[in-house]
Amino acid sequence: MNRNRIIAIAIGVIIIASVSGYYLYGSVIAPALLPKTRTVTDARGAQVTIPYEVKKVLTLREVHTEMCIVLGAEDKLVGIDDGTKANRSYGVMNVKLRPAIQSLPCPISGKSLNLEQIVALKPDVIFIGGYGRLSWIDTLKPTNISVVVAHFEEIGNYTRDLKIMGEVLGKQDKANEISTHINSILSAVSSRVGNISQSQKISAYFSGNDLYHVYGSTTFEHFQIVTAGGTNVASSITTWLPAVSPEQLISWNPNVIFTLESVNKMSVLQDPNVQTVSAIQNQKVFPIPQGGWDFGSLRAIFAIEWLSTKLYPARWSDVNITNAANTFYQNVYKINYWGPSLA
Repeated sequence: MNRNRIIAIAIGVIIIASVSGYYLYGSVIAPALLPKTRTVTDARGAQVTIPYEVKKVLTLREVHTEMCIVLGAEDKLVGIDDGTKANRSYGVMNVKLRPAIQSLPCPISGKSLNLEQIVALKPDVIFIGGYGRLSWIDTLKPTNISVVVAHFEEIGNYTRDLKIMGEVLGKQDKANEISTHINSILSAVSSRVGNISQSQKISAYFSGNDLYHVYGSTTFEHFQIVTAGGTNVASSITTWLPAVSPEQLISWNPNVIFTLESVNKMSVLQDPNVQTVSAIQNQKVFPIPQGGWDFGSLRAIFAIEWLSTKLYPARWSDVNITNAANTFYQNVYKINYWGPSLA
């Protein structure tokens, strides 16, 4: 056997040994060295122990299902919320983005949880949110499944909640990217209307599914108005969507009226009981374009810019709001805005 052949064989043996060692380390030794669990801090400030690698998640609200999609983690979903399952309200966007997601199991109906079905899905983590749903934590304790809270109910903590989900799902870079889009919108709004004095601010009224139920100062809709540069005429209201009389609405006399998407604009403009209200006299009545623009979606952040354009059109005269919506939808959802006219 000549010298060159011996060298070639030796090199081959070294290569085979190296590859085998690399495979052994990567597939057997390295995983064994990794920790089994890690700890995250959720929206309560609670330390939650979760598997080191989260592979399966259950989302119990539409917003958490949406965030899994926009973070690129929908493949981890083993169960979804009832709004997405039924393709209604805030869940419509999720089905539009990922039609196949609707076929996933749904162990929830309204505020009732099916613990047997939840356990059968074997999620590593359950996402919940909303202060009214924190009682679910105790309900879910018998399952011994990690529960992570991310509310998405406060404008100032929106990026916090997004980053909590990004950390759990191993999608921190994407969460940071989307947080940048959120902050850019809030900064743009602040730069245009943040210097308006209190006495010069436009007054607004935000109604529910009919004109005579209003969002008060404890709601997300209130903070949308305020962040958009306006004042909420119902800021003294602290109860949830109370009934309001025509006389009260006339007394408040808002400059602009926003409503949920289900409200017929013409029925408001033609309501004989409130014809003296400034917003109605000047036809400043604007139903939000889609469910999720007031709450429960990333679109609720973009909606602040849309609200601001309705409150202060002169300050936004150089902005085509439809183009702005397309940019936001492309950045976050990878599609163009597809709803009713934003004009």
